[in-house]
Amino acid sequence: MKKMHLLGTSKEAVAITFDIMKEIFGATQYLLYPNMEELSIPLMPIKTLDYKIMPVGTVPKSSQKVFIATPGPKNKAAIFNDFYQKHSIDKNRYLQVIHPSAYIATSSLIEKGVLVEPHVVISSQSRIGFGVFIKRGSLIGHHNVIGAFTDINPGVVLSGNITIGEECVIGSGAVVKDNISIGANTIIGIGSVVTKDIPANSVAFGNPCKVARENI
Repeated sequence: MKKMHLLGTSKEAVAITFDIMKEIFGATQYLLYPNMEELSIPLMPIKTLDYKIMPVGTVPKSSQKVFIATPGPKNKAAIFNDFYQKHSIDKNRYLQVIHPSAYIATSSLIEKGVLVEPHVVISSQSRIGFGVFIKRGSLIGHHNVIGAFTDINPGVVLSGNITIGEECVIGSGAVVKDNISIGANTIIGIGSVVTKDIPANSVAFGNPCKVARENI
């Protein structure tokens, strides 16, 4: 039995992670390690896969690789920091979870803890930071840098020479033109067209994308 060790719990995203891990690693059982008593029970109304939620405070053995099973930059960062501070689970313990249908240029660098869903393209000389989730069908152009724990949602198109800071959310279907910088802790709304730099700590949306308010 191939067991996978997942940190945190999530109502919906866990099921996506389960399916991809089954395809990549041949996983047959999933052990979830929550870091708080408030649990999110995986939503699997069609087909239930074999999982077990471990008691809070339980951690995988030091020889076992792990992965964060919860989406959202703030959630991912909090879970990583909690398990690192309390249990010394560092970045080297984390898997890369990359669907076999994704294309990743050989000159790009993918750090650990990254999830790449089906039909993603990552072009030349791009760097994907720790804990980034790139969701189905997104197109990541050349010479892009995506900061740690950021979520790139389905169908996003990033052109070339783009820098995205840590803990950002790029909404589904958003398009970002060449040579754009998006600061850390910023949310870009669904379907936005980003033609100018967006500062850190912003909520921005529209075509063209404009800052609507501070992200606090």
